[in-house]
Amino acid sequence: MKILIIQKKFMGDVLVTSSILPLLKKKYPKSEISFLLEEKHAQILLGNPYIDHFIYFSSGPNKTLSDLKDYKFDLVIDLYSKIETAIISFFSGAKTRIGFFKKYTQFFYNHPVKRSTKVKSKNTTLGIEHRLQMLEPLGIPFQEVFPKVYIQKGELAKAIQILNENGLSPNDNLVMISTFGSSDDKTYPVEYMEELLEYIAADKPSAKILCNFLPSQKELFESLYSKLSSETKNLVVKSFDTKNLREFAAVTSLCKCLIGNEGGATNVSKSLDIPTFTIFSPHIRKSDWAWTSRPEIDKFLHVTDFIKDSKSYTDFKPSFLKADLQEFLDQTILTT
Repeated sequence: MKILIIQKKFMGDVLVTSSILPLLKKKYPKSEISFLLEEKHAQILLGNPYIDHFIYFSSGPNKTLSDLKDYKFDLVIDLYSKIETAIISFFSGAKTRIGFFKKYTQFFYNHPVKRSTKVKSKNTTLGIEHRLQMLEPLGIPFQEVFPKVYIQKGELAKAIQILNENGLSPNDNLVMISTFGSSDDKTYPVEYMEELLEYIAADKPSAKILCNFLPSQKELFESLYSKLSSETKNLVVKSFDTKNLREFAAVTSLCKCLIGNEGGATNVSKSLDIPTFTIFSPHIRKSDWAWTSRPEIDKFLHVTDFIKDSKSYTDFKPSFLKADLQEFLDQTILTT
């Protein structure tokens, strides 16, 4: 059987979509699985043993369809389910086509799936469970399953080299910080993040703090760093940098924990089984993205946990986080 998985873009969505792959391979052990996505998002899936082929979107549906024609797919599962991918699904030639139910795309699939509004497990959340629903037409029942990032041997060696270049080793109490979100509305206020960094440094002076941010956010990081106390600056490894997502993931795999803004970094951390402390943007629901394979240690905080119906980051004071953060640090950082 030849299977096509479609999830066009967004690193978090691509990563969470990959959670269905081992279940498909278990159901169809001799299947050949291809993953259609934008090329820039494929790096998060490198090394995944369940993917046989990566196929990248071309400039338009017609060119993409032309690229697909020789594969002769039996089954298409369209997790993106927009007009473009619905058309691709319909004309792929696959006899079985599964996609999310929408009024304007339902006719392109012979198995349109309506998203559930209730979670079956608080550990998987709707973010994963909506993907798992796509397997129901195939007779694959719900079960807890989680995304996984696969670090290659060479990548791990490079990560150790990066640490060594910064005077660090995997034996250190490395704390990765998701310093900013991917956009302003997903970024915990910078002055609040500054306060959290001060708290981490004061509570765990043995920590070595690695601040992750996008190249476009370097100036913002410099501004944050300049406001830190000298004691905290001594723990922040200012020269730390990774050149791409794979390097970030490999270094994170050597950290004791990750703390910070919900998004790609926190999803990568959880997929590496690294303890993760997630600060949710007010407009992102925990019921969608607070998935965890380690519920005994991972923490997810949202402003509405403290101020009902609040939709403002300004209300999300650092003081609200400190009790949970201290418990998290005590669980993950070795005391010396």
